[in-house]
Order: sequence, then C-alpha cells, then structure tokens
Amino acid sequence: MEFVKSLPVPEFKNLRKKMSVLTAGLALLMGCSVLSVAFASSTVELATGKVPVENRASRTLSKGTRQAIEQLLVRITGQQDINDYQAVDTIRQNANRYLRAYRFTEEQGQLYLVAEFDRDLIESELVRLRMPIWGSRRPDALLWLVVEDDEGERRIVDDGNTSALAQAVRQQTVSRGVPLALPLMDIDDTLTINGYDVWGMFPEQLVNAAKRYNVDYVLGARLYPNRTREVVYRRPERPVSSRFIPEPFHLPALRLNEFGTVELPLPAEMDAIEMCWVEKEADAGPVFTQEEFSTIAARARKGRYSLDYLYLAASQGAYTVTHQTVIGDEPAQLIAGFINDYANYLGQNFAILPGEGDAAQSVSISVGNLSSLAAVVAVQAYLQNLSVTDNVMLIQQQGMVSTFQLNLLGNEQDLRSVLALDKQLQPLTDAFGQPLEGMHYFWSQ
Repeated sequence: MEFVKSLPVPEFKNLRKKMSVLTAGLALLMGCSVLSVAFASSTVELATGKVPVENRASRTLSKGTRQAIEQLLVRITGQQDINDYQAVDTIRQNANRYLRAYRFTEEQGQLYLVAEFDRDLIESELVRLRMPIWGSRRPDALLWLVVEDDEGERRIVDDGNTSALAQAVRQQTVSRGVPLALPLMDIDDTLTINGYDVWGMFPEQLVNAAKRYNVDYVLGARLYPNRTREVVYRRPERPVSSRFIPEPFHLPALRLNEFGTVELPLPAEMDAIEMCWVEKEADAGPVFTQEEFSTIAARARKGRYSLDYLYLAASQGAYTVTHQTVIGDEPAQLIAGFINDYANYLGQNFAILPGEGDAAQSVSISVGNLSSLAAVVAVQAYLQNLSVTDNVMLIQQQGMVSTFQLNLLGNEQDLRSVLALDKQLQPLTDAFGQPLEGMHYFWSQ
C-alpha cells in the first residue's frame, strides 16, 4: 500500500535553465563525414531520493526528506563528501523548499520514503555556490566480479544472481547514479572468459570479453576470505642473526613435503616473528617474502575479507587502469566502498565546476542535418539540458545547418566531454578522417 502526496510547485523557474536557441552555419557538408567517438551512456535519475524510514510520522518525514536530498546531492555532484561542505548546508537544512512530491512504499518488510525534488532549483543553487554538477547522461560500465568461497571455488557474479552481494551492487549503483551492469554469463561469455580469467584481472582479457556489451568502462574485482593457510617456505640454510629470531626459536608443526620444502602453518602467534633467510638461490627466491608474510598476517587482523579491484577506460587500444585493495568484515560494505570509489572517479572526470561569472566561456557550435523546424527545436532542447551550458542562442540558420552560441558553466573541453557521452551529436571529419577545426557536429535523428 502506498501513500502519495503532491506538493504545489512554486512560481519561479530555474535560473540556470536556458531558453534561447541554436546555431550557426557549417556552410558545406560535402566531403565531411561523421567521426564516431561517442561514449556508450545511459540516463540516470537525478530528481528522486529513496531512503529507509521507521514510520510515516511527520518527524520521520522531515528527517527522511533531508536524508533523501543528501543522497541526491551526492548523485548530482558526483562527490561522495559533498554533504561535508558547509556551503551546501542551506540546501540540506531547507530540504522542504525543494520537495515536490513524496510517497511511502514497503519492500520486503522495509518502509521507504521516496522523495521527488525540483532538480532544476537544486542545480541553480549549486551553480550559485560554485559546486560541481554532473549531468544525467553517464558512461555505461560492466563489472566482472569473481567471488572465492571457503572451499576455494571461484565463481563470476552474473546478471541473474540474486545473492545479497549482487543486490548490494545494484543498490549502490542506483544510489550513486552510475550505470553499471553485471555480465549475462551465457554461452557467449563462457566461451571467452571464466572465473580464473577474472581472478587474474588482466585488463586486455576483461576488455575483450566486454566488447559485446558496448561499454566504455570495464571493472574487475575479486572478493575472497582472509584466512590462515599453510604457507610454503624453502628450506632455510641458516638464520642471519639471533636478533631477528626470538630465542628459543620454535616453529609449530615444521615438516618437509615431497618437494623438499618446508610447510609451515600460519597461526596467530606467528604475527610477531620476523624471519629472514640468506644465501637464497639466485634464480628462485622464497615462495613468500617477509613483506608478503606480514601482509597476509595484517589482512587477517584487519578484516575477514579482502576485495581487490580495478576500473579502466579503453581509448584507442590504450588502457588507463586504476586499482586498489580494501579489507573488512562485510562483503557488501566492501562492494559499496568499491563502487563509491568508481563513482568518485567518474565525478572528478565528468562533473562540471562552474566558473566565476566573468570567466565563463562562450563558444559557437554548428549542427548539420536539421531538415525541419522540429529538428531545430529538438537540438535546442537537447543543448539547453546539458549540465555544462548556461544559455543557448540560435545565431544563424543556413540551409540544414544551424549555429548556436553557448554560454558555458565550465569550459570548451567540458562541453566536448559531455557531448561525447551521447550519440545524438557526432563530430564531423574531413575527407581524410581528420576532425574539422572548431565545433561542427551532425545531428543523428
């Protein structure tokens, strides 16, 4: 059962939203071609926040509304710590001013408040405060996630998975506003990749297996329990010095295996022991170094699970890779932290930081293939809704080409990055495949 209430919409309109139109002439389209460099992207919801609540009381509604707008501020700005900034306190403390409608809904025994806000008004205030703004068009990504269980089995989490871990992935991607899919793991996927491939997290393999999904970012992660296993060392020849090894030196359950190496269990009391062997073979060092030994022990102390992850963007065959390891007791929290890091990374690359009034840039952009007034109006609406534009004005119309003057909140590179997220406006090239000088685009209707 749901209770829905709508609130009156105020008279004022968003100051940032622009209402003028379009563009200038590209006099000749002859000899020009479309350069397809657009990102694969999806539109995310930037007007609605959803938070768990205890009841439908008015005090709960007030608290939930504030939590919902805080969630929305993170999604709009792309910055996880945006609510720590004193500058946005006026938005958070006056959340009801931006609230347009709300409802309560129950899912699996949990009551939620779903609050709809005036996105335009919020963005206008963020522009005034010079806070970053990230548009609703965002790059698509695919996550290769492999999980190791206590028996050492490694399985890829696929799109049909309903486990708590898969649900954590889905919930966090919605919360942060980043389009992120899990693989189907159908016959096509199983022929190109398996759990051990993902475990190795080799960028080229992950990217190649993700080609069928047409995404611009590929993420890889492996989740495994931290546990004390038997650690295999080569037979020591002699200790360096007694100062490195406590006296008397007792090792638990020291034994040789069939290959002539020492098998050593890793109990908790071994954490304090430093071991160092000398005169190692030149071509083969110890199976575990002291540093690796210490790392294993440290991980076991910090948390029950480790998550190694990377995210990368493929650009003309070169991979930009970001990787990290997090440790904790709850797998779902590790996943949430991983997705937060990825969302912060995207926000830093795609969010627009409004400049000072006098520093705002103005650029001209020509758009071809506009064969009707309806097409011109469509391009106008498209440009007006970009997060980077403050004002759009049509300054010239010549045949099927319109030229627009755009006042930007950011800079020209921000505009190019935003346009690359969609396929509706594609840059033009000359007969030799080189981009035309200036900003000339083709409207893909």
